Amino acid sequence: MTPRIAALLACFFPAAIVLSGLRTAAADPPADSVTVLSSRHQVEDAAVYAAFTKETGIKVDVVDGEFEDLLERLQGKAPGADLLISSGVATLWRTAEAGLLQKLPAASVDPAVPRDFRDPDGRWVGLAYWARVIVYQKDRADPADVSNYEDLADPKLRGKIVVRSGSSPYNIALVASLIDANGTEAAEDWARGLVANFARPPQGGDSSQLEALAGGDADIAVVNTRFWARFAASDKVTETEIVANLGVVFPDQATRGTQIDLAGVGLLKDAPHPKSAAALIAFLLRPDIQAKFASADFEYPVRPDVPAAPVLTALGPFKTDAGALAKLGKFAPEAEKVMARAGWE
Repeated sequence: MTPRIAALLACFFPAAIVLSGLRTAAADPPADSVTVLSSRHQVEDAAVYAAFTKETGIKVDVVDGEFEDLLERLQGKAPGADLLISSGVATLWRTAEAGLLQKLPAASVDPAVPRDFRDPDGRWVGLAYWARVIVYQKDRADPADVSNYEDLADPKLRGKIVVRSGSSPYNIALVASLIDANGTEAAEDWARGLVANFARPPQGGDSSQLEALAGGDADIAVVNTRFWARFAASDKVTETEIVANLGVVFPDQATRGTQIDLAGVGLLKDAPHPKSAAALIAFLLRPDIQAKFASADFEYPVRPDVPAAPVLTALGPFKTDAGALAKLGKFAPEAEKVMARAGWE
């Protein structure tokens, strides 16, 4: 095929097509490109990828989809994918355990990234993280009563707690961390106690739980820091008012620390452009880019030398249960069983 014909074909047949709801990369992507499979669904990430392309000349083609769909694509040996950027350690763990990731080049991971934010086998690295915190209505709850996750099962909190469903990856990760800390039996006892304290059946996302507190439907909720921060940093008075009288507790500060989870990236086993992909990983971990990537969705940068968004910094420093991160995927299946037996639907 002559270059002229190739150029003409390129005008009529784009490098990516829409298939089953996902944008699928061409079988032979350009050498100066990186194809990213992403389950983050953050439109703000596009600005970061554009900055990478401007600086390096390497095009970033993003295939956005639900993790299960992306995993099915990978297991089907779909060509052209270089990186997986996913939300939640459990998804990265599953991908790695399926043999779909390769070890990251050492040069792509800045030594400033703490080891707790990296896969022990070097197959993925974190990009940004969030904390699972306890939020309370200042007029109706005492923060001393919820200083630890375990306190949420105390009968004195009967009918006062709201939280999203047991199928939520955020709650599965929380229970997985409790299994890691206390064992399966204790985690199930805790889940039963929590269910008994529900003010209503689980419904909606984390934003819905904050709205329930503001509306007087409950006194205590379990949410991710990024959802609280979205309201607190909003330019809409109707949203800032929702969290105006809510306090935030980082649980278990005297012991293991607050449960966290992260968005991370892995280099796919059959990546056609491993060098360009490694360059993108290194770019995402650079201090200036870390600040942009994390703050876009009110997440904490994995680099300790990069400050979080002001709305998060205002909450103060806290001890994290970072040691449990690498085990959240391992304990996730057991966590789902525990929650089902406890009636956390």
